[in-house]
Amino acid sequence: MPSCNAPGAVSADFKRVESCPCPMSTCAAPAGSLCRTGKGKVAIQYHTARFRLVPQLAKALSVPTPAVRKPGSVWAELPRPVSAGAEPAGHVRLGYARASTALQSIDAQLDSLAEAGVTRVFSEKISTRATQRPELEAAVKLAGEIRSSGVAVTGLLPPPPGRCSSPPVRGRWPFSPTWR
Repeated sequence: MPSCNAPGAVSADFKRVESCPCPMSTCAAPAGSLCRTGKGKVAIQYHTARFRLVPQLAKALSVPTPAVRKPGSVWAELPRPVSAGAEPAGHVRLGYARASTALQSIDAQLDSLAEAGVTRVFSEKISTRATQRPELEAAVKLAGEIRSSGVAVTGLLPPPPGRCSSPPVRGRWPFSPTWR
């Protein structure tokens, strides 16, 4: 098997390492994602505590992050691998409704999400130009927590204004490509 250090070669060791979540509290990368540094960058190599969980790699001194994973870039959680034969423990639908001004109503959006069977709705009245949206961030955080417990999560956005008769948009949300 070629080494990750050889030019153009990628070892399958990184896949074995990523099959387990990182036990280091400063990293805590979930299964399926690479290790990260304390400064939020992709680590150059996987943390020893993590690759020692894999019996085949227990005696290895290091397992480098492959170049295709871009070590040193900003860390982002990768889509989690589908476990063979594993069924989700349940399913949760989260929704997000927003209006730009306090004078606008989100009632039609809330009704649309309720008809779609949304379990929990996050809503706020905030401009589209706002760089921070607390309710949106709370929705993303909750979805990550729920997903890590083995429950499937679907994110729903209501239809754009003027199209309130159509069903909510289902699937990946533009702010978090790993949501499903």
